[in-house]
Amino acid sequence: MEDDEDCGTKDIQFGFRRFRAPAKRIYGNRNVFLLDVPPNPIASWLLFWMPQLVRWLQRLLPEWFLPTTVILKERNPTKADSYENEIDTYLHLRSLQGTHIPRLFGEVTVSDPHAQKYQISKRPTPAILLENIEGVSLYNLPTEELGNPRLLEELEDIYNLLTEKGVVHGDPKLHNFLRVDKRIVAIDFELSYPLPSDITNEHELEDLKSEIKEREEQAQEAKLERLVPGPVIVNGLRVRRRTDLPRSGTTTYNE
Repeated sequence: MEDDEDCGTKDIQFGFRRFRAPAKRIYGNRNVFLLDVPPNPIASWLLFWMPQLVRWLQRLLPEWFLPTTVILKERNPTKADSYENEIDTYLHLRSLQGTHIPRLFGEVTVSDPHAQKYQISKRPTPAILLENIEGVSLYNLPTEELGNPRLLEELEDIYNLLTEKGVVHGDPKLHNFLRVDKRIVAIDFELSYPLPSDITNEHELEDLKSEIKEREEQAQEAKLERLVPGPVIVNGLRVRRRTDLPRSGTTTYNE
């Protein structure tokens, strides 16, 4: 993940379990963090000696059976409705969790020991714990892979599933979809809303295809600029590259 930033530790209260975990901020300025969950000896013992019991306990007490890394997404106080909306969407799409969307482990409260030194309010922050998907954002895929017909089919598959469940993603951008093995995983459902029964998700799928097409055109233009010598026509103007200009000449590009 890009833009990882160490943020010290966070105290997490999840059900009957309280733990402190190192946190790294991801995705720039958003309240999204990658947590390293401390090992739980009891869970390890049960997994070894009573694996049949663990599946039942994981549903009953998920806080004791977390993976080693999870995504922590804190509620933004300026977007409280979006936070609640995302939780409701994950619950509605429960059958897609773990395959086409991340698993929602549950709601937690978060205390940041460092940040609270500089805050008047000492109240814990509501947050959710999500599965950490080991995939590549479509935004970061090479352009030649974005245009792969198989990838477009995978996008259509996930939008067909969302249509069947009556959900609109709400933010159809390439960075909200991850390529994982041979499937697409959708993330970030803050802006989701119910899909009217008389339409499909075709409009969002077309938005994504348009973004892919734009990326392909930009890559093609960049390739031509590298291959074709001399001035290049941009928006009807002849533009010199910086390398084409006299060393002592002006820095303007339009002739």
